[in-house]
Amino acid sequence: MSKKEAIVDTCFFNKLSNDGKNSEVLKKVLTDLDYKPVVHPYIAEKELDMFPHFNKLVEEGFIRKAEYSEFIEDEYDKELYEQYFDELYEAMREYLEIKKSKKQIEKLNIPNGQTIYTYRRAGMSLGDVHIILMAFFMKLPIILSEDGDIEFLRSVAERKISGDSYKLDIYNVMDLIMMIAEKEDTVFSKKELEKVVLEVKERSRLSEVKQIWNKLVDCLEKCLICRHIRRFAD
Repeated sequence: MSKKEAIVDTCFFNKLSNDGKNSEVLKKVLTDLDYKPVVHPYIAEKELDMFPHFNKLVEEGFIRKAEYSEFIEDEYDKELYEQYFDELYEAMREYLEIKKSKKQIEKLNIPNGQTIYTYRRAGMSLGDVHIILMAFFMKLPIILSEDGDIEFLRSVAERKISGDSYKLDIYNVMDLIMMIAEKEDTVFSKKELEKVVLEVKERSRLSEVKQIWNKLVDCLEKCLICRHIRRFAD
């Protein structure tokens, strides 16, 4: 099976790698699901570049750092990207304001000498907008994120950008763990997967993972018994 490129954001990366303390878990989970992680250049340069464990994974070739030239090929693409960036950001700002969310973001006001590609300010979700636009411009099918704002941005982008043939899925860390629990051929043992759940601080979901794993095992055992019965009957 060929690997599927999946855009990874900072929160997802740090949660699954336990803030870099266990990058092997990140590698094992994504490899088991045949995902090849790719990072938006803005996220790589403004958010993840400060983490040595991220840079090590890039150097190893496990994570690919995308280039702007891959999805902004000419001046027309650049104008379109920047137009959509402003529209998506403002839509998110208004949504959070109307919803009276605890998280509020101010109107986008880029300082002189800066652009959307260089401006960084904590809490403004600029990286989320960049990630969504990269996914739609490159038609990448998967985003791995722990940020709930991504889902809203996806819904707005689908109305503005998406074509009928393009489908975008967004998964968080627990979504991937559940997928592995349902796999027949996972490289994880039950104990190893339970340990991952605890390491990503999702103890409340542990029983759910166990139930899914046990249900699959029971199903496989019943199928095996049925095969033996049919073999003897023949």
